[in-house]
Amino acid sequence: MSHDSSYKKFFSRADMVESLVRDFISEDLAQELDFTTLEPMPTVFQKHGQTERRSDLIWRLQWRDGSPCLLAILLEFQSTIDKKMLCRLMEYATLFLEHTLDDDKSKWLTLPQILPIILYNGAKPWSAPCVYGELSERERLAYERGIWDFKYHLIDIRHLEESLVDKAKGISAWIFRFERAANVQEMERLWKVMFRALKNPAYENLRQEIIIWLETCVLPVRKISGAKIVVERLKEEEKMTVVTPEMDDWTLPYVNQGIRQGRAEGRLEGERIGRKEGIAEKAAQVVRQMIAEGFEDALIARLVSVPLSEVKKLRLQI
Repeated sequence: MSHDSSYKKFFSRADMVESLVRDFISEDLAQELDFTTLEPMPTVFQKHGQTERRSDLIWRLQWRDGSPCLLAILLEFQSTIDKKMLCRLMEYATLFLEHTLDDDKSKWLTLPQILPIILYNGAKPWSAPCVYGELSERERLAYERGIWDFKYHLIDIRHLEESLVDKAKGISAWIFRFERAANVQEMERLWKVMFRALKNPAYENLRQEIIIWLETCVLPVRKISGAKIVVERLKEEEKMTVVTPEMDDWTLPYVNQGIRQGRAEGRLEGERIGRKEGIAEKAAQVVRQMIAEGFEDALIARLVSVPLSEVKKLRLQI
């Protein structure tokens, strides 16, 4: 599964789109929108005799005040920098507006406003122009408007301000936190907290999609040895107990609280498993497999929550 296809699945959820707008575009804008009216729109456009054009995702929704004008959200997913992105989005916006005008079933008399959003997860900061005026060397005059005002909102996931991600409350922020995780241990702690926050059955499919995404897209790209074992460790966290509704507030204090709790649980588990008679056989099997796949002793000890001395003993036995 590719990065683009994973993100298309994630943001094919209306609640994911709402959280993206609220946390990373504008809460003021979100307050004016009726997210219960979100509906997916066609993303493939082809005029007679021309090449087919395909956008990633387009959503349409109504304003909360019942305004006759709609808002169309164009979502594009990028793992590399595309200097032509602005031109592509202008083309998609034009094609969508033409589709709206050609739709005889449409009851709306006015064209929708367009909100283009780029989600970029590349390692280098995004450097392509975001505003049409940036494409021209001519100084913009005060009276010039129209096409000069076309721009897209960039969400450069790896380079977002920490405070913006920390205070985000919606589910889209969890995807971004995994993208920004510095190492496997941080991913594991994030999963533990995220699973508590997304324990509701309504998020079961999302949790499964995140597992697949981590296994097929994130961990391999990070070139982490034994990624399969890491994913298995994350799956084990699904056995954790349900938490109280208070955890529905997913601000940074709760995330930090969960991470600290995860560290404490790991230490306690290590002490329990590392008793005098040796670690439990199930844990020993995992350790042996991780040794065979080239994991370092210190990393194994952290991931399996066993004493480093026990890992070294098992390595000598192989």
